[in-house]
Amino acid sequence: MLITSAMAQAATQPAAQEAVGSFSGMRTFVQLALIFIIFYLFLIRPQQKRAKAHEKMLNAIQKGTQVVVGGVVGKVVQVLNEQEVLVEVSTGVQVKVLRPYISQVICEMDVIEESSKRKSEKE
Repeated sequence: MLITSAMAQAATQPAAQEAVGSFSGMRTFVQLALIFIIFYLFLIRPQQKRAKAHEKMLNAIQKGTQVVVGGVVGKVVQVLNEQEVLVEVSTGVQVKVLRPYISQVICEMDVIEESSKRKSEKE
């Protein structure tokens, strides 16, 4: 009696496995698609937006703009070409800098607000 029920189970398993196997392949594809969508929404797309904003910032640099280069704050003295600018980091000290290495442009209003905050904190 045990042998016949074991044989009956073995006979029905391939058909069940075949149905589960085709569903499993579709399920795996859907999971991979969801992972790609999540990566795109949370990693790739924001990085592309940051890169476009940084490129726009670099293209807007003109003479007199205050910039941060590697933690050093300086003022753009001259735009040499598309890739290089001349930055004055101290009186009489000028450094030639490649545009992609400029990390931030400092707005004059940001400097004024920061100095006023420091004064109010000291009081």
